[in-house]
Amino acid sequence: MSEKILVIGAARSGVAVSKLLMDCGKSVILTDNRPEDVVLAEFPQVRETLAELEEKGIKTIFGRQIDTRVINEIDRVVTSPGVPLTIPIIAEAYRCGVPVIGEAELAYCMTKAPFVAITGTNGKTTTTTLTGEIFKNSGRKTYTVGNIGDPISNYVMEAAPEDVFVAEISAFQLETINKFRPVASAILNLSPDHMDRYGTMENYIAAKARIFENQRGEDFLVLNADDEQVCELGRQAQCRKYYFSLDKKVAQGAYAMDGGIFINDNESVIPICRIEEMGIKGPHNVQNALAATVLAYFMGVDVVSIAETLKSFGGVEHRQEFVATIGGVDYINDSKGTNTNAAIVALNAMTKPVILIAGGYDKKEDYSEFIEVVRKKVKRMVLVGATAPQIEAAAESQGYYSTVRVGDYDEAVKVASECAAPGDVVLLSPACASWDMFDNFEIRGQVFKDLVKRIGSS
Repeated sequence: MSEKILVIGAARSGVAVSKLLMDCGKSVILTDNRPEDVVLAEFPQVRETLAELEEKGIKTIFGRQIDTRVINEIDRVVTSPGVPLTIPIIAEAYRCGVPVIGEAELAYCMTKAPFVAITGTNGKTTTTTLTGEIFKNSGRKTYTVGNIGDPISNYVMEAAPEDVFVAEISAFQLETINKFRPVASAILNLSPDHMDRYGTMENYIAAKARIFENQRGEDFLVLNADDEQVCELGRQAQCRKYYFSLDKKVAQGAYAMDGGIFINDNESVIPICRIEEMGIKGPHNVQNALAATVLAYFMGVDVVSIAETLKSFGGVEHRQEFVATIGGVDYINDSKGTNTNAAIVALNAMTKPVILIAGGYDKKEDYSEFIEVVRKKVKRMVLVGATAPQIEAAAESQGYYSTVRVGDYDEAVKVASECAAPGDVVLLSPACASWDMFDNFEIRGQVFKDLVKRIGSS
């Protein structure tokens, strides 16, 4: 009798997992408490695969919470990253001793290809994409996957042992690992995020720390030497450790100095490239490049492939993405700025006066440090979404009154463009998640870009 597996969440990850399991002869129940049409509207890319699975006889349950008694018939639960582990069906699985894992754990256990795993609060997608490109340019078959948007499960059956998975791994994904052991991992930075889920910074950091909990011996962990919390956390690791730094030379790892990027390998200093030659700009992107450099170099990638990729890589959509210059005003899409620290990074990267569009879903963040930077960098802040009142109140408590609240993104972009003068920047960096108004940050960023293009054509 085939193993019966419950997959929770019918978005990209859940559908990919279901296909993998069915291809392996498992009996699968796929459930999502959202109606099927809602799921397909948000994730149209799963429509074809889901239809194929339904033809093959998968059982699907949409639009309601699944009856917890189903657990009595289940051998294993595979849950999607966004699903809280406190929902009734998962709580019942834990109570009954039914294993609960996530996609990263499942995929890891089904392939012999090694994993390079990257986590942190900000910069994960850019660093993961850049690291993947470096490996590809070195000639190694590479799968750039994970929280970046492409499920690991899509490639498990084709990956050979000599290939490599470069995976962006979120705190949510790390909650459900057991044996997951990357040969190389990285923690880029740590700042408050997802406090609506974790409650405390300690809980959030504990989830991130799981990336190295199974690493041993020749495995290695890459740490941000400029982030005290990251360095403190790294002391727990029982594997080799390498570092990267913007501010100082590191004994083993990569660093920026005198306008260049260098690797230090047992006191052998190797120049990689000039920072001005890099395709991505700003101090935060230098940090991303340093992390990618360390991961690739100590995984055996040649220096030429690293340098050439750093020079050619142009960045990732929705991360300080230049959209247009209209009437002397630059429009920048940083919709991925889903927490205050990411928005601070974006603001500090701006060299021109800023008209900022901010606000969104409430993740229970403290806005005080964000407002300190707003006071220095922002001429006018246009607030939209659920957190607009909280951000405005935080601003006024620090004596910043140059805010305007609007009802939707049409109005936000219109007001921001009216406030901007030639030489200014209109920056979308919300400091909040998108879920109050949009299904994800990608849609929010695309709406912003479409509205900017409309201004340009009017």
